Amino acid sequence: MNTILRSEILTQFSQQTIFFPSFRFAYSQLQKSVETTSLRNCASCAFLIGRSGSGKSRLCELFRDSFGPTREESNEGGIHKIIPALYCLVPAPVTIKGFCLTLLKQLGQYSPHSNVHELNNLLVARIKTCQVQVLIFDEIQRLLRPDAEKTRDGTLDWLVALLSLTHLPIILSGTEQCSKLFSNNAPFARRFCYAANLDYFKYEDPITSDFHMTLQGLDQELYRLANFPGEEHLQDASIKIPLYVASRGNLEYVRQIIHEAVSICLDRWTDTPTLRRADFIDACRSLLLPLNLAKGANPFTLPLSTCLSLIEKYEDEQTNLRSHPTH
Repeated sequence: MNTILRSEILTQFSQQTIFFPSFRFAYSQLQKSVETTSLRNCASCAFLIGRSGSGKSRLCELFRDSFGPTREESNEGGIHKIIPALYCLVPAPVTIKGFCLTLLKQLGQYSPHSNVHELNNLLVARIKTCQVQVLIFDEIQRLLRPDAEKTRDGTLDWLVALLSLTHLPIILSGTEQCSKLFSNNAPFARRFCYAANLDYFKYEDPITSDFHMTLQGLDQELYRLANFPGEEHLQDASIKIPLYVASRGNLEYVRQIIHEAVSICLDRWTDTPTLRRADFIDACRSLLLPLNLAKGANPFTLPLSTCLSLIEKYEDEQTNLRSHPTH
């Protein structure tokens, strides 16, 4: 296989997104936020919560892209940049001025020497000029860091004020600890009508489980792109079970392992490359897998019965943690 075709396959495969049930629900919550804001003419926001690697950022980026690309339009006042959806990572350390400067830079304006009041007025004006329809702030858990303790309440109040000034929905995305942000700030909390949680996959046998459906969807896209002749599929028990052990159901690691295995397969330079279980063995040897339930052993070299025992033990531990949370 030539290098260009191999790169095209890997690039296109990396861009594939599978809307498994909980991912689809989370996406629909963001849609409802924008729709309700439009119908009620009052900002109705959404909060996306989940552990790192559960797909939050990918979902936010997909939602941003659904509004269309940035473009330029001309009118009597000249040429203006149109940014339908504004996505940004929360700046660190978190301050109102840092927020304003980060957003203004994305909106094509940078005024580092202005004071907070001037920056805020400029930001609201630029949001309207650029015809922004939704604001998406990722990594909002940075507000919970010790260095943000003094600025946290002020930043939350500023977000509420921004909602009132722009009448736009704000999508916040962060880790599960972010639920703490709602506990002591009622004006902030009541604006967020729609919530969704993304977590690591649970290991479940039914073909309707999130994990199985995701692997099946990725498998279909992979075979469509690479035209593999073999019969080794991602949702097969021989792949699915050790893949879960290697990743603990973390979507980011699942995709990373699969990508590496496919890359190894395509590297064999045959006209009709066949995906093999051995490719996953080599992939796990190449990658750093901090969530590996096998604790240093390569899951794809272990008996499936051993892998299932590791999964059962892990799921029991997670159930126990949920039943007896630490404070």
